[in-house]
Amino acid sequence: MPQKSFGFLRSVFWPIHRSESKKVVSMLVLLFLLCICYSILRTLKDTVILTAKESGAEAIPFLKVWGMLPGAFLMTWFYTRLSRWFSRDKVFYIMVSFFLSYFLLFAFVLYPNNERLHFHQLGDWLTTYLPGGFKGMIALVRNWTFTSFYVISELWAVMVLTVLYWGYINEISGVSQAKRTYGILNIGSNVAPILGGGLGLLFSQHISFGFFEGAADAWGQTLKQLICLVTILGCSAIGVFYWIQRSINQEEDAKVADNQGSCKPQKERLSMRESIRYISKSPYLLCLAIVVLGYNISINLTDVLWKEQLKRFFTDPNEMLAHMNQITMGIGVFATIGGLFFAFMVHRWGWTFPAILTPVIMLVLAIGFFSFLFFENILSSLAVSFFGLSSLACTVYFGSMQNCLSKAGKYSVFDASKELAFLPLDAEARLKGKAAIDGLGAGIGKSGASLTYQGFIIIMGSVALSTPYVAMILVLVLSAWIYSVVFIGKQFKQISSPEQEFVPVVSNVVETTV
Repeated sequence: MPQKSFGFLRSVFWPIHRSESKKVVSMLVLLFLLCICYSILRTLKDTVILTAKESGAEAIPFLKVWGMLPGAFLMTWFYTRLSRWFSRDKVFYIMVSFFLSYFLLFAFVLYPNNERLHFHQLGDWLTTYLPGGFKGMIALVRNWTFTSFYVISELWAVMVLTVLYWGYINEISGVSQAKRTYGILNIGSNVAPILGGGLGLLFSQHISFGFFEGAADAWGQTLKQLICLVTILGCSAIGVFYWIQRSINQEEDAKVADNQGSCKPQKERLSMRESIRYISKSPYLLCLAIVVLGYNISINLTDVLWKEQLKRFFTDPNEMLAHMNQITMGIGVFATIGGLFFAFMVHRWGWTFPAILTPVIMLVLAIGFFSFLFFENILSSLAVSFFGLSSLACTVYFGSMQNCLSKAGKYSVFDASKELAFLPLDAEARLKGKAAIDGLGAGIGKSGASLTYQGFIIIMGSVALSTPYVAMILVLVLSAWIYSVVFIGKQFKQISSPEQEFVPVVSNVVETTV
């Protein structure tokens, strides 16, 4: 049956046909529940690892390489095995149940007995015989239950959100429907951290259940309460998924996906050498690769420095958790605003303005962050006079603002502008260039920054001593990122007519999350 066209307001805010409403709303609720879980887990995992015995921000680069990478391989292998033996819906139930079971095990068994389970004697022995730069690696071994919690919590985003949820949505949605619905889902995923951060604050500061008062400390009680909240939300997500499976005609959706999705271009997989060779032939693609690398490198470099200051400033885990929940709420608010106004910014000021927002904000706030970090004694009186805070507090808050706004920019204007930059290219350059740039950006950017940090920590001995070198690298990366954005903006304006520049923007914001 032919569908009626939408009016202007309907096409902007709810481009969904009445027959699709039940499906889209249920998908939105499912994504909302899963994203709230991750928002809570993200703040919990950082607080757990930063406040662990003989641990700190120096453990994070080692965690991302020696914890996350093997964990992702093992979990992917587990998922592929399950996919061979069970149907799609049963794989979802098993995977989510596995994550929730581990979180309950950690909160009620592993964490209360961590002093007896952790390898403190082995950690002390390694500390005696290894250089001080290996403190982060030793912390992973010493506090192995906390390490496992960090890795499993981070894998929730990789396996549950990316593989299970978006894999399922891509299977049951056709191209036409995806263009209209994915933008709504993207906004829902940006709103979820607001509620997730609010619930984290509520359960850590204002709500205390009597049956958890037997915990050894206040932080242990908060941990149990939040894990129980994640479990309830996760079980609710399983219930919503079950309802989707039973109440929505999957056969009809599968036919639509097959008929319309058969025209989807498949990404061509290129080797590392082929990717670099292909990108180097085009200055436009080369600058676009620098933009993607710039974000991944800079966010990983600043993240470790900021969390080191958090550990120095907050001695109470509950206070640190509350602060990080506030940041999570801020990310959701600014990401939602950026997503809503992205099309307007491109139409009003062109591609360069929204694309350059993220690096400029990071550079300006990095100047404030490093100023109070390097000149703590000199600026202490200034900090008290103007802000009523100590230099350390100013360092923490500048780093918090940078973390909040940079991640909000990533989820809104950065991703959308990056995808929009591919549109003026021909089909081959768009397909091969996107595959190469996305692969290099995720691979070299994240792992390269973590390995670089590991090298500095091992050579210099600590995060604090390596800070000047990290600051220099960060300034160079951000400068190259800004220059590349300006270059792409000029080229984009030349090869795009005014009509072409605006028309694809709205649909591109929708396609960004595919």
